[in-house]
Amino acid sequence: MKTMDFWCCMLFSLAMTLSSMAVESNVCYNSSFDSEKGNFDGWNINFDWTANSHQTGNHLNVSYLPEFKGKKNVLKMKVPAGYESKVETPLIPYKMGDRYKCTFDIFIEDVNLKILFQGYNLKPGIPPSDKPLMQDLRRSYKAENIDAAKGASWKTVTVEFPMLQVSETAATHLKKVRYITVLMYVPGATYGAGNFYVSNMKITKLPVPFTVKKEK
Repeated sequence: MKTMDFWCCMLFSLAMTLSSMAVESNVCYNSSFDSEKGNFDGWNINFDWTANSHQTGNHLNVSYLPEFKGKKNVLKMKVPAGYESKVETPLIPYKMGDRYKCTFDIFIEDVNLKILFQGYNLKPGIPPSDKPLMQDLRRSYKAENIDAAKGASWKTVTVEFPMLQVSETAATHLKKVRYITVLMYVPGATYGAGNFYVSNMKITKLPVPFTVKKEK
């Protein structure tokens, strides 16, 4: 009987460990900018398709640094004055009810940054694909952004999507979401030139799904 209890405890412990590992798994592809296909493979940095003059050529301002101020595998974004510089993570498939947390390190020079999760759906007439293009998607959910100010050192930023409790209206929009990303951008019309640096990107699925708050 004691032997059976021992093996039951061992199996339970293993199951809990595997469950924890699954929850903590980083779902952000190429999060360390070290893919054999290219440092920024999968990342959304080219926005020429928007024909927005404040975003055209965005990808030309992105570079890879093996090390910067104590961090390894760093994305550097050069921010020209009056330019809306932006970096968006690879697309992550999304299932209704799920919640995610994004944590990464950022160093900001001379500009201020906005960071948020975004939810996307396919544009009408676009068939499902394993690797959809950003220009084939339309935003269906915009999470609340956080502000990251310039500073003299690295800072760790954390954002979650969605909140643990959402409104019925928000839930209606979340039903349309098929992919999510984390967006970092500088509102170009309000800032001069600068740089920002990103390292240690990690996006994990949270164990507790969101609930819907009934509206009166």
